[in-house]
Amino acid sequence: MNYQYRVGGSLAHNHPTYVERKADRDLLNALKDGKFCYVFNCRQMGKSSSRVRVTHALQEMGMACASVDITSIGSDDNLSKWYNGVITRLFLGFNLTGKINIKTWLKDRENLSPVQRLGQFIEEVLLVYVSGRIFIFIDEIDKILSLKFSLDDFFSLIRYCYNQRAENSDYERITFALFGVATPSDLIREKTQTSFNIGEAIELTGFTLDEVKPLENGFQDKVNEPRKIIGDILDWTGGQPFLTQKICQLILDTDSIDPDVESIIRENIIHNWESKDEPVHFRTIADRLLRNERKAGRLLGIYQRILENGSIEYDDSPEQSELRLTGLVVKKDGRLFVYNPIYRAIFNPEWVKRELDKLRPYSKAIEAWKESNYTDESTLLRGQTLQNALDWSRGKSLSDLDYQFLTASQNLDKREAEIHLETERKANKILAIANRKAKRRIQIGSAVLLVSILGASLALFQVQQAWDKVEEARTGIRLQRDGDTALRQFQVESIESLVSALQAGIELQNIVRDGREFVEYPATSPMIALQQILDNIQEKNQLEGHQGTIYSVSISPDGKTIATASEDGTVKLWDRQGKLINTLKSHQGAVYSVAFSPDGERIATASEDKTARIQDLQGRILATLPGHERSVYSVNFSPDGRTLVTTSRDGTAKLWNLQGKLLHTFRGHQKSVDDASFSPDGRTIATASRDGTIKVWDLAGKLLWSLGRENIDAFYSVSFSPDGKLIAGANKDKTVKIWDNNGKLQASLVGHQDYINNVTFSPTGKFIATASSDGTAKLWSPRGKELATLRGHQESIFDVAIAQDGKRVVTGSSDRTARIWDTGNLETNSHNNTDNSAVGIDPIGSTVAIATKDGQISLLDSRGKTLHSFPSEMSSIYSLAFSPDGRAIAAVGRKGKVKIWNRQGKSRTEFLASPVPLYSVAFTPDSRQLVTGSSDGRVQRWDWQSDPPRSIDSFRADTNIIYDIALSPDGKKIASASRGTVKIRDTADNSVQALTRDSFPIYGVSFSPDGRQIATISRDGTARNWDTRGNLLAEYKIAGDIVFAIAFRPDGREISIVSRDGRVITWPVESPDHYLEKLLVRGCVWLKDYLATHPDEWEKVRDCQSFPKNRPRENGGK
Repeated sequence: MNYQYRVGGSLAHNHPTYVERKADRDLLNALKDGKFCYVFNCRQMGKSSSRVRVTHALQEMGMACASVDITSIGSDDNLSKWYNGVITRLFLGFNLTGKINIKTWLKDRENLSPVQRLGQFIEEVLLVYVSGRIFIFIDEIDKILSLKFSLDDFFSLIRYCYNQRAENSDYERITFALFGVATPSDLIREKTQTSFNIGEAIELTGFTLDEVKPLENGFQDKVNEPRKIIGDILDWTGGQPFLTQKICQLILDTDSIDPDVESIIRENIIHNWESKDEPVHFRTIADRLLRNERKAGRLLGIYQRILENGSIEYDDSPEQSELRLTGLVVKKDGRLFVYNPIYRAIFNPEWVKRELDKLRPYSKAIEAWKESNYTDESTLLRGQTLQNALDWSRGKSLSDLDYQFLTASQNLDKREAEIHLETERKANKILAIANRKAKRRIQIGSAVLLVSILGASLALFQVQQAWDKVEEARTGIRLQRDGDTALRQFQVESIESLVSALQAGIELQNIVRDGREFVEYPATSPMIALQQILDNIQEKNQLEGHQGTIYSVSISPDGKTIATASEDGTVKLWDRQGKLINTLKSHQGAVYSVAFSPDGERIATASEDKTARIQDLQGRILATLPGHERSVYSVNFSPDGRTLVTTSRDGTAKLWNLQGKLLHTFRGHQKSVDDASFSPDGRTIATASRDGTIKVWDLAGKLLWSLGRENIDAFYSVSFSPDGKLIAGANKDKTVKIWDNNGKLQASLVGHQDYINNVTFSPTGKFIATASSDGTAKLWSPRGKELATLRGHQESIFDVAIAQDGKRVVTGSSDRTARIWDTGNLETNSHNNTDNSAVGIDPIGSTVAIATKDGQISLLDSRGKTLHSFPSEMSSIYSLAFSPDGRAIAAVGRKGKVKIWNRQGKSRTEFLASPVPLYSVAFTPDSRQLVTGSSDGRVQRWDWQSDPPRSIDSFRADTNIIYDIALSPDGKKIASASRGTVKIRDTADNSVQALTRDSFPIYGVSFSPDGRQIATISRDGTARNWDTRGNLLAEYKIAGDIVFAIAFRPDGREISIVSRDGRVITWPVESPDHYLEKLLVRGCVWLKDYLATHPDEWEKVRDCQSFPKNRPRENGGK
């Protein structure tokens, strides 16, 4: 027997895979007892199949049954015709032909209202001509709710039939059963009518293991342990009937006696589910959840809480009932849970966030507020933005989080309004005083008229100044908030965040053109946002125009042209700036792959239509490559451009010449072959398959070796390194495996949160790029170190391409955009992460001292070359410092001892300075004294040159560890770095100023040579530059290893930062004077291509055209 499971639609009463559930028995028994029943549940839960089954059982008992499928009646705007349709269905269903002439009967009662007509049909026809018990089934009841006219009377009539049993015993013969996606409260909507409050609810639950014997039968003699397999399926589906039947059929189709249920589900259902949702199931759930914009936010918010907490208490609210009808959640023991792991994987937190972002006009702000644990008030809405959000929210049912966010925003807006009001009161007071002065002066008389007029003018000028200051203060508050918002936005939308920062920066620049000092700026966050974004941004442009997912991208060998291939069946060609050149339409389905020939004069494409094609850049087809039996997933030219390789879902790869002649077919994979790559010498081909293997072949089709393990985890992409010594494969397990050409695994790239769809080596071999369904692309060193993450796409990234010089990357995504990224400043060198315990840098920045945990001290030049080493005879050194004259090196550590050497390693002195560990040490500017910082927060000054060394003074700077100490050039100020705070003590009056920015320990602090700026470095790799008043001037993020030291160079123009491994990174120090304008110029230059292709964005930053045209130094220090 060819056993087939039924995926979708109603099952016949005798279908071999029908699973009889408790609900079937409950429904049959309730109907036999004469109870009106309703089976209300989500779609594809087996309601109609249950109706068919129960109808057959009742008919077998000799009872009369008829079904009215609401979808068969249509949605005619005429109420009378609709009721006549119901009557006709009942007339035919009970086989009353020959008993009455239905057309005549209806015509005779045209003067009656539609519901009266149906009532008379039940009483005068059904109860008269149909003997015995009568069962009427109304299916797809929810379709009634979408009709343009009210059917409250229809359900009132059903209730009337039930109530009539008390007065007319004939009505006891009639029983109704309703089926659909609805709740009883949906049926009668007019509040003045009695609600639909009759009938017995039949709860339709998922399959249980004890019930699914009919499904298990299909696996007999086909798989080992059928019972275990069906149990594994139920674990994934939660017994959801449609999914259970579908997965059973998928397993039957694998022809494996020991199928991996999880792998089959992930590959054939969860991964890229949108393209595999046939018959439609998941889209139905999503549509039900999102179809009503007024309710969608509330439903998503409830579902989000269930995802976050595992379950929530069921309160029988309309919103929770509506959520249950989507099928996404299920009620168990008084709580709501996600129905099954498949739904949890598809409708995951990222999906919910994306959908909420589409609904909310303030999505970025609310996410930032949530990430701050609801404490960062800078993320809240104010002013017109808040008013717009409130206007949008009216009439909508939102999530609890939305209401909390809007309420917090209103409270903050109210507080700020009160502050503004107080400012205005002060301004009005100034205005009143000025007016009184003006009046007094005017009243002096004609003898001093001229003086009076001048005095009045001065008073009015003072009033205007006061108003200007009030207005500037308001603008400053807004600009400060705008800068902070732009910086947060950078985490998800880099290029858009730069536009936002430019807008704020330009407005700030227009205010401070008067030449005021930096400390008089009304806001500084736009500058910080611009500096941080420009120092870290990599996205250059967005290519928009495709109407579907972009599956493939390619860059021409000369770097002048970009090709994108899309689900919409087109290939688009763009110039390097992102301007559209041409759109090519040569396939009858989605285009999955595009590749340039080595000479750049042709492209090859692979399509869903089972062909690959070669065409020139004008779209003329040069050759068609037919022969694959299913979709062609990839196409690539050989290095010499004389042949091509294609791969297909049919499990083969094929080699072709340029004329379209098939040269060889590579067979051996057990599943779809998703990608193929030529080795650099063109003599071998590697293929990646969903069967879990990468196979390497010679051109004649001989299998040379196989990598991976069959039927474990699929490979989606494969790439050779430029020297041919490495092969990288993108695996379903969210990693990339890298093997040498002997098949030995060299590295695994771990870091993506979802499937990796593509991997490719840069043509220079310096880095590897990966594209993932987690919405990011990552750049890695060949040894597996993550170098950068490219964020900005809103959905899965399917492909990534790298320019020949390695300075540009292009990505393609299901968000229908391709993006261009600048990787010219990518740090690709790998550094040894040696186990060092302390580092220090000499005054001129040319030498670094490193202490290892075994007590060895080494001096390195700025390139990392070892100059000299000597033993310290100390255990656990925590800090090293050079004296300002460069002649001495001091070390402190766990035992509270201070030890000092000359540069050659000869001991100068040592002494016990503290009973607790010392974590920091620094020399005074004259090199004659030093200062230590301890684990108990004490700072102590020493005369280290006296014999013996003596303590001069001490003070407690903090309650935490003092990680570093610095002295101002004049020696009058001591800066101590602790957890999240730097405290600056003025030794003249013992006053203290604190610089606070984060909660991480601050490992380094340094004064500039002129004493006007302070640099800090924290454990998370964030370097900051401050003025002495505590204003943040700049902030830099240092990628990679922990940084241990920071120092200004002697000329004050650069900051040196030293990492644990001894690397020295330098950053330029910009003077606050003209710094803002320099940042604006850099930002405008960076966005040049983007603004040229996005005229709407250009309107936001039109002032870019007024800045100097000379190209500034970009990303200084990187």
